[in-house]
Amino acid sequence: MLCRYARTDRPQLVGDFGCGTGLSTRAWSGTAERAIGIEPNPAMLAAAEPAQGVEYREAFAAETDLDDGCADIVTCSQSLHWMEPEPTFAEAARILRPGGVFAAYDYDWPPVVDPEVDDAFWAYQGRRREVRKARKIQKGADRWSKEQHLGRMRASGRFRYCREVLLHSIEKGDADRVGGFARSFGLPFVDISNEQLERELRVDELEAVAHRVLGDRTVPFLFGYRVRLCVR
Repeated sequence: MLCRYARTDRPQLVGDFGCGTGLSTRAWSGTAERAIGIEPNPAMLAAAEPAQGVEYREAFAAETDLDDGCADIVTCSQSLHWMEPEPTFAEAARILRPGGVFAAYDYDWPPVVDPEVDDAFWAYQGRRREVRKARKIQKGADRWSKEQHLGRMRASGRFRYCREVLLHSIEKGDADRVGGFARSFGLPFVDISNEQLERELRVDELEAVAHRVLGDRTVPFLFGYRVRLCVR
């Protein structure tokens, strides 16, 4: 879809802002001639895996040091809410060629699995919010809400056309994967051990529901995505 909006079958260059360990950058391997993951955290980059046509640079999204007009597509995969919007939009617009596409995409959570499992996951996320509140732990979306990404993109004046697109994917999963999702979130800067954190979050309750409802079955997990995209 992004290639279609950028009017190219094979992008010459894709910039991926806030790439983390490079999962979203490597997705372009074989589709784009080059993909460059931009990430300011050296520990994340140290864990990034190589792929054909993919490279990584330690830099902030607002200061990539890439050439003017060099990119067909710039993406932010589950990362724009950590970035100062205006400098990020300015940098994306600077490195995009005319007609290039800037896209910030995020997944909706939890995936659609089963009404009882999904309800247990919502309860788990409520406990996470309480832990954050009690320890004054800020997440990126506390500052820059995802719901307002599109409005900020339009208000920036950097792009001639902006819209939101809803997509989904379906993957197979089981009860163990539900618990794995819960543990994969993490809570940064918490002054307690992982074991104590798990007790407070009661991950075992979520896992118990998942195992009781799903048993040994593997079932479809439906993931929803929101893509806020702009054309320069």
